[in-house]
Amino acid sequence: MTGTGGPATGGRHEGQVVIVTGGTSGIGKATATVLCREGAGIVVVDIDKRRVNETVSELADAASETPLGLALDVRSEEDMEEMVRRTVERFGRIDTLVHCAGILRGKGSGPKFLHQVAVDEWDEVIDTNLKGTFLSNRAVLPFMFDQGGGHIINFSSTSGLKGRAYDSVYCASKFGVVGLSEALAEEVRQYNVKVHVIMPDAVDTPIWNQNGPIRAPKDSLSPESVAHLVSYIMSLPADTVLRSVVIEPFRARRRKRTGRSGEARS
Repeated sequence: MTGTGGPATGGRHEGQVVIVTGGTSGIGKATATVLCREGAGIVVVDIDKRRVNETVSELADAASETPLGLALDVRSEEDMEEMVRRTVERFGRIDTLVHCAGILRGKGSGPKFLHQVAVDEWDEVIDTNLKGTFLSNRAVLPFMFDQGGGHIINFSSTSGLKGRAYDSVYCASKFGVVGLSEALAEEVRQYNVKVHVIMPDAVDTPIWNQNGPIRAPKDSLSPESVAHLVSYIMSLPADTVLRSVVIEPFRARRRKRTGRSGEARS
């Protein structure tokens, strides 16, 4: 890689180039931070230019190479093509796409019955979560083929495995991400491209702000815990993949003490 940046940090992802969509908050920002500290060259992609600039500034001190920030929309075919072009211009390669961009509901909306969902809100959620996955994945694939391999890590949710009341549109989008990712994995293995899909349970991120009075469970995962899973998946041996990657809180239960007779005591 070429360019200027902070002091070299070393680490298990040294020399790799990683694009992180949705990289200015939640799981995306945590992933960009962890991978940056582990030596990867980072491309932060998000729709808000101010937040992109702030995130790049925060990452720069820990980076072996100054991160690239791109204010782009995953719903736009042209923007996703620009994402690839500018990444290659800057770094010369793309090793991994971590696609985290997503929303829970339409802007300003809250939990509701399906019959109350406007078509515009349906389009906003499906376009961001599912079409965005399609466009970002499609954009990086030709370069990965020519490069001789690569890695795509898409984010779904446990809501992509089981439907949840009042979240029908979100669930539909996340079920779609699972199906798309699993089909794509079979298509591109012949080109030495790995595709993983991660399905987190509740994670304490700003997406909960779209849920009105419903707050994140107290035992929610931290974004950093999920980010470390991403790093681990990226570190798997070349001949290894994981299937149905679900991450959820441990939710340990306190064991009751027992007496000498084996009877439970409080």
